[in-house]
Amino acid sequence: MPLPRPAALLVLYTCLWIMLLSGCSTAVRPTAPSLDAQLQQQAQVLETQGNYQGAAALYLDAAARASTPRKEDFLLYAVASLIRGGDQVRATEMLDGLTPAQLTDLQKQHHDVNRARLALDDGHPDRVLDLLQPVPASGPHAADYRRLRAAAYLVNGDYFNSARERIALNDLPAEPEQRLENQFKTWEAVSGISDADLQRLRTAPPPNVLSGWMELVELTRLYLQQPDALSEVIPHWRMRYPGHPASGPFIDELLSSMQLAGQPPAQIALLLPLSGPLAGAGSAIRDGVMAAYYDTAEGILRPQIQIYDVGTDPLAVLEIYQQAVAAGAGFVIGPLRKEAVQVLLQQEQLPVPVLALNRFDTEDLTNPTLYQFGLAPEDEAREVARRAWHEGHTRAVALAPEDSWGSRVIAAFSEEWTHQGGELLVQQFYNPQETDHGQAISAALNLDASNNRHQRLVRQLGQSLEYEPRRRQDIDFIFLLATPGQARLIRPQLRFYRASGVPVFSTSHVYTGRPDQGRDHDLNGIVFCDMPWTLEDSGNWQHLKQIISDHWQANSDRYGRFYALGIDAFRITPYLGQLGSGMFSSYHGVTGNLTLDTRQQIHRTLRWARFNQGLPQPLESGAETAAGTTTP
Repeated sequence: MPLPRPAALLVLYTCLWIMLLSGCSTAVRPTAPSLDAQLQQQAQVLETQGNYQGAAALYLDAAARASTPRKEDFLLYAVASLIRGGDQVRATEMLDGLTPAQLTDLQKQHHDVNRARLALDDGHPDRVLDLLQPVPASGPHAADYRRLRAAAYLVNGDYFNSARERIALNDLPAEPEQRLENQFKTWEAVSGISDADLQRLRTAPPPNVLSGWMELVELTRLYLQQPDALSEVIPHWRMRYPGHPASGPFIDELLSSMQLAGQPPAQIALLLPLSGPLAGAGSAIRDGVMAAYYDTAEGILRPQIQIYDVGTDPLAVLEIYQQAVAAGAGFVIGPLRKEAVQVLLQQEQLPVPVLALNRFDTEDLTNPTLYQFGLAPEDEAREVARRAWHEGHTRAVALAPEDSWGSRVIAAFSEEWTHQGGELLVQQFYNPQETDHGQAISAALNLDASNNRHQRLVRQLGQSLEYEPRRRQDIDFIFLLATPGQARLIRPQLRFYRASGVPVFSTSHVYTGRPDQGRDHDLNGIVFCDMPWTLEDSGNWQHLKQIISDHWQANSDRYGRFYALGIDAFRITPYLGQLGSGMFSSYHGVTGNLTLDTRQQIHRTLRWARFNQGLPQPLESGAETAAGTTTP
């Protein structure tokens, strides 16, 4: 009986397949990969293994045997491998050897992407943004454009626009694991946006993607200590934002991370100076810790807190630390005095982790179980340098008190400013004990040279001349390091010496932390950085600020920033193990956006304000230019 038609076809196909396997036919053998494809596969394997130099060598060998335009392709691939391998010098030399006019449009994009990678590695995010515009809508380099622009905005502290780039990147073709990684990066960017900006910028209604991310961050901050409560509200968020990129594996990871993190130790020891010259600051930190402790959400496990006075002798801190550990402490907050922190840093082994409230910038002084967190003025000086450069300034004059504090902070500013590419024309020190700073200001503005020229002319001509001193005209801005009292004297004197039109930048030290319109009227125009606790009035911690003001009114103005330090020190403790990775790349605290580097040092990103009519007016972030545009 003949086979049914389908069965007959199956037998026929089986016989043909056997013939092909036995070599009876060679016509349908798979085509061998092209030489270019084989080369790229080999190079990609080497890059996966971390052998970037080997991958670059393969590309360079191919470039030597190829002709234009394929030769330039291989050279650009080689440059990309060298950048990934950290050989920026050689990569730069090779890029300099390529003439953009001879490149195809796609090669020009690859060329600019490589230039931008070098600029980002060298700490020049603005250069990245200049290079990578306009952004191609598609093509092999569109994703790199978005990714690098997002990273540059993030370095600049423009979290809003960094998130916009990430959202646009999510719409480009990618593997599932790449999409998830990009969602983590989107979360990192949106997490940097302040509470005030989240409310101000979330204008597009659901199901807008960016609004969905911002609302998710707001919910997470609200329920940070209550992951179970967050789990209960997530379904409502999903209903408002159907199909949102975060609604899949990302949210599962978020909830899991929050469950694992945030578990405080059973007992915390506070090692603070409660006697001696630092007693005021130490007491404010203690009270800030306790305010945060009693503000813990109901139902959340609260640790026991033991308080120790470390006094004035830095060497006594080690014995007190050991005493606290013996009494059952699972974590230590403090000390505050820098010399006491140094004592603990120098120990070979610390059985219990420490969150020190001061910092050392020397790279050889670290300890894996000691975190360094403080209100370092050097960090603020570096932020001033980055802000000024980002606003387009290139030439600076610095004025600082003639003491160790002034020298230290000016050195930090100078280092960051020159790294950005700026020129420090003059650094001038003034006597903080004096009220007349005319001599220092005159020297900084080069008025002495103008006076000398006038006197030479008078001597040469033998007659008096009408004369008006002329300051140097090449100053873009003045970095003024000063306390409020000093700044109230110096700012009017700058106007007197014809520098009223020169922008002035400062650190938080220029502001008392308490509005004083009458006394601070002389500070008008000064731009400065400070913590959210001082500049914002819409955070979800405002009730804490009111409690501290009510209970410790005499000290809340003078030591306000130390109360904030105590609050963040207590609240960040459970997250230190995760800070810098995954969902907790940064922590949104009252002292700033907190990040952790590889040396266990916590850095703060601050807010900005300008004195106007005697009051500090918060400046909007870089997002203000995009606030009125349509968001992705």
